[in-house]
Amino acid sequence: MRNKTFSYAIILMVGGLLFVLSEILGRLDSFWGGLGLALFILALLRLIQILRLKTNKNYAEKWNITVNDERNIYISKEARSKTFYYSVMIEALLIILFTTFNMPEYTKVLNVILVGQLFIYYVLYFVLRRIA
Repeated sequence: MRNKTFSYAIILMVGGLLFVLSEILGRLDSFWGGLGLALFILALLRLIQILRLKTNKNYAEKWNITVNDERNIYISKEARSKTFYYSVMIEALLIILFTTFNMPEYTKVLNVILVGQLFIYYVLYFVLRRIA
């Protein structure tokens, strides 16, 4: 818990700094300001959650049960699996569409992403199969 608090505090400061440098001082473009704001909000919400876990026993107990419940773990893994499957199918369809409409730049980017995803999948499959 202590390491998470420290990590989120660092992310909070970096996000705030990026936002200030971009939106207030104008030193960076707006992409960095948006990223900084998103990091700031994420870290702030996580720090509030950590504070709530430390101070509210009932909330901590409910959270612990929710996170460690086997049904929730199964549902989470199933959702990740389906997300990967559908993203690969959508990318394949988009590659076909972009090729049909003669958009080679988009096709190349999607091909790299698709091959990267499949490569990571197969590497992890063999690693996890060896461990199990």
